[in-house]
Amino acid sequence: MVAGGMLLAMGVAQGAEKIQLGLGGFWHAFAVYGDQSDGPGKPGAAFRDHGIAQDSEIHFRGETTLDNGISFGVSIQLEGETKAPLIDESFIFVEGTFGRVNFGQENPASELMYYGSPWAIDGVGLASPDLTFSQLGNSVGAPAVIVNVGGKAERITYFTPRMGGLQLGLSYTPDNCAPPAVACTSAGTGLQSKRDTGQQSETIEAAVNYVREFGGLNLALYAAISQGTVEGTAAAVTAAGAEDQDQWGLGMELGYGGFTFGADYRKDNQGTFAPNTDRTDYSLGLSYRTGPWTTGVAYAHGEVEEGAGLGQDETDGYQAGVGYNLGPGIVLTGGITYWVVGDNLNSPTIENKSTEFIIGTLLAF
Repeated sequence: MVAGGMLLAMGVAQGAEKIQLGLGGFWHAFAVYGDQSDGPGKPGAAFRDHGIAQDSEIHFRGETTLDNGISFGVSIQLEGETKAPLIDESFIFVEGTFGRVNFGQENPASELMYYGSPWAIDGVGLASPDLTFSQLGNSVGAPAVIVNVGGKAERITYFTPRMGGLQLGLSYTPDNCAPPAVACTSAGTGLQSKRDTGQQSETIEAAVNYVREFGGLNLALYAAISQGTVEGTAAAVTAAGAEDQDQWGLGMELGYGGFTFGADYRKDNQGTFAPNTDRTDYSLGLSYRTGPWTTGVAYAHGEVEEGAGLGQDETDGYQAGVGYNLGPGIVLTGGITYWVVGDNLNSPTIENKSTEFIIGTLLAF
């Protein structure tokens, strides 16, 4: 499909103009007060009960359309904080009547096509959150509902045109090495080792979604699968207890008037063949928008089986929030998050209950 797109572009002397990069991005800042289990030996012991946090990115993006209607573009996302990797995403794309192809360091189709539970507090959320403030120290951490084994590595992704509301996406990742976020065995980029024991590579991720409107009712359905191939010799893989990692997930959104309801579910074998070690996550949420105001509630759950007869670790999150749109790209947000962290062995050093009071400002540019 990539070759077909390139061949279609051949013979056209020039596009409308050379690609010019534009600036965009976001800046999110929050002030938080937290009350969590902080007695002697508890997870919150010696942690402050208040703090501030921010998350920001600068996006460089450009696109041009050739005379034959095919568009070429580039997208580079720079992290606003001092953290690795400094470049969050970097890829090119080509788009036309044949669909769209992404090439480079970008999320897979299984994540880009996701529909599911709406966030109650913009910029924070419960499932796969951008930021967390409490000590979620069990094997679950925060719930994670988006299907993605390959991470944000170098890959190629193809999306079909949307037909009758239906669209398909397929991603292939040769190696889940993406320096500096994921260390590479071989020097630099390019061809990498296939003997990194336990690493999931040659990952295939596929997704489908269906988006339609029926008499004022907006419907979105989502399904995805992701499978990696474990690296290493047979003996080393067996000794590590590893196997090919599989994930699958479902999601849906319903919108009517100012209401939006969503739910999602993900299953993950975690790349290990030990019995009773699967991970399960799900969430649901409801939001209502009227004028500049948005309110919402959400719930998320994650659990990891700890082995035959050993029970499971669990994390439950509850959230209520409100947002006010001050103007284009400027939102004030706030709300309450409540976490319950459980350990399969009822360990007092892991189990936690936490209440977070959050206010924030979201800027988009």
